[in-house]
Amino acid sequence: MRQNSIIRQLGNKVFFTLGILISAGIVPLAADRSVSQIFAEERTKQGDLLFKKAKEFLEDRNHYQSVESCKSFLILYPGHPRTREVRKALSSNYRMTGDILALAENELKIYKEYPNTEEGLESYLISGKAYVRMGREDKAYQIFQDIIKNTYSSKIAQEAELELTQMEILGESKNK
Repeated sequence: MRQNSIIRQLGNKVFFTLGILISAGIVPLAADRSVSQIFAEERTKQGDLLFKKAKEFLEDRNHYQSVESCKSFLILYPGHPRTREVRKALSSNYRMTGDILALAENELKIYKEYPNTEEGLESYLISGKAYVRMGREDKAYQIFQDIIKNTYSSKIAQEAELELTQMEILGESKNK
């Protein structure tokens, strides 16, 4: 019985002390950052480090390593704030290595992820140009037509019209 009263008194003192510390702001009532927030911040930092590594490889003209780093980033960190930048770096690598099909597909992915942005529309135009370079005029024609009919950006629509005109001129010269 005496032991229970000692425990009760000790417990009361602990709660009283905690109450004073909480009211004084020394011990926060709820943690400022939850475990999930800390995990998300660390995940973002790790993604930033991998992106930095990919950029360094790109600057050093080590394109294959940069491509691998970018691909790893896209797999490991979906929804990361730097995803668009990583995709652009990936496109730069594909352009430098001459992998036109991969460039076109990556630019289409950028457009699909950001269809209502200027950068997304620009990527759609780049993918069309890449399909022209590969000789897939039918796919390029569809992309350019879609840009002309459905875009709000007159600059990009004009560029698409110019590409279509060039395709038509080149098509006529091939037929002669």
